[in-house]
Amino acid sequence: MTPSTSITRGYTVERITSREQVDDELLEFFKMSAEQVAMDYGHKFNWKKFKLLSYARDHRLMICRRNGRPVGIMLSQLYGSVFDPDVKILCQDLLFTKPGTRAARLLMRDFIDFGRLNANHVITMIAEKTNIKRQSLEKLGFVKLEELYRIEV
Repeated sequence: MTPSTSITRGYTVERITSREQVDDELLEFFKMSAEQVAMDYGHKFNWKKFKLLSYARDHRLMICRRNGRPVGIMLSQLYGSVFDPDVKILCQDLLFTKPGTRAARLLMRDFIDFGRLNANHVITMIAEKTNIKRQSLEKLGFVKLEELYRIEV
């Protein structure tokens, strides 16, 4: 077990940082997840342009496994505030999990724990297809910050 791995009842949460940690099963899970997310959002992005290993080296790519098999992924970034680089912000980019697993809960708990140790602000979001409820986020201590609007061009 590496320092970036936690274990809970057959589930593990592990930070991916290098090619050596990425096996064929993880690549297939990532492909399936990316295809599903792209479909859920009307194919508004080309997931094949995502640089998995580059993201993993520069940000946080967390994988949740159940009995060794990937069941969830969370992407997040830690960065300095535009107003004050000493104020650190941890922001979630993606949370995707297989239904019927504890992966969303475990990945969110890992995200919050990392944020408490390394950030001043922890930001998550929900969208139309998010598989975590607003009430669950509130129970975890999140408060609604703002609303986002989009114009497609």
